[in-house]
Amino acid sequence: MKTKEKLSVYGLTDMGRQRTNNEDAFVAKQMDINTVLAVVIDGVGGYEGGEVAAEIARTEIPKYLQNFQNGERLELLKQAVVSANNAIFDRRQVDTARPSMSCVLTSAIVDKQRKVIDMVHVGDTRLYQFHHGELRKLSHDHSLIGYREEMGDLTEEQAMHHPQRNVISRDVGSAKHEVADRDFLEAAEFPLLPNSIFLLCSDGLTDLITSKQIIEVLKTGKNLTSKAKSLIAAANEAGGKDNITIVLVEYNAEEKEKTVNQTEHEQVREEGGVAPVKESDKGKEDKINVETKDMKKLYLVGTIAVVIVFLLCGVCLFYTYRVNQKLVNLQSQFENHLQYSDLQTDGVFEEVEVSLDTDSLLK
Repeated sequence: MKTKEKLSVYGLTDMGRQRTNNEDAFVAKQMDINTVLAVVIDGVGGYEGGEVAAEIARTEIPKYLQNFQNGERLELLKQAVVSANNAIFDRRQVDTARPSMSCVLTSAIVDKQRKVIDMVHVGDTRLYQFHHGELRKLSHDHSLIGYREEMGDLTEEQAMHHPQRNVISRDVGSAKHEVADRDFLEAAEFPLLPNSIFLLCSDGLTDLITSKQIIEVLKTGKNLTSKAKSLIAAANEAGGKDNITIVLVEYNAEEKEKTVNQTEHEQVREEGGVAPVKESDKGKEDKINVETKDMKKLYLVGTIAVVIVFLLCGVCLFYTYRVNQKLVNLQSQFENHLQYSDLQTDGVFEEVEVSLDTDSLLK
C-alpha cells in the first residue's frame, strides 16, 4: 500500500505593535493537487507606498502563473516576479504621490510530484527549511549587513541589532528589469525532503527572534496555524517593531533510504543554502553560517587577485630600479669615455704642431 503524501500551506500577517499600517502581504495558494505557491512580500517606500507595491506583487505573481503555465516552473516564477516588478515600476511613473514605492519578496513553488522547491528571491525576506531538527536558510539577504552575517563577520545577534540592518541592495519595482538582468533575481531549486517545513517570512520576524527560537516553535507537534501564530506572538513579545508576515509549507511523506544519485542531487541543489542550525546546538552561538561555495570562491579569487597585483607592483619596482642603475652606470661610463677621448685628441694636436715646427727649422 502506497503511503499518502500531504502538502499543506498556511499564511498569516500581523501589523506588529509599533506600526499604524501593514505594508506586508503574502500568497499561500494551492495551485493544483501537487503544487503550492508561497510568497512573502514586504513593502518599501513609506506610508501607503510600500502597501500599494506589496499589493501589486501579491496579485500579479499568481495572475501571471495562472495565465502562463507552459514551461519550467522556476523559469515561470522568475518571469512572474519580473512582471510584478515592472507593474510596480509603471505604477510609480503615474502615481506621483508614491514615487518611491517598491517591495522585497521571497517566492516559492513547492512541487511534491517533482520533489523540488523552486525559489525566486529579491531583498531581505527569507526562506528557511526545517528538517530533522535543523533549520537551514536557503535564501540570501541582499544587504551589506546580511552579507556580513553570512560571511561570519557578524553573529546573528549582532546583525539583528545593527543600525543598518534594513538597508537593502536590491528591491522589486524601483527600475525596469528583464529575467536575464544580472544582480536582480536570486533563483534556485532545492530538493523537497520528506517531513519538512518551509518557512517564508519578512524581517519583522527575523529581526526580533533568533533561529533557535524559531526551531523551538517549529519542532512542536502543533498544526501550521498554531505554529504561525506562535512565531508572530514571539516577535510581538520581543517588541513588534515592524509588520510580521509568515507562510508555512509542510510536506509529509514516507522517508526512504537515499540512493547515491539522490544524495548527489541534494548536494548540488543545496549549494546555495546555508549551514543548518541544529536543535541540539544549545551551547553554540546563535548564528547561521552562510559561507556558500560561490562566496568562498569570490573571496579566494579576490585574495589571489590582490596578491598578484602586489607581486606585479614589486616586480615593476625592482626592474625600474635595475634599469635606472644601469642607466646611471652607462652615463658614468660614457662621461669617462668622453674625458679620455678629449685627452687623446689634445695630445695628437700637440704632436702635429711640434712636428711642423721641426720641419721648418730643417729647411
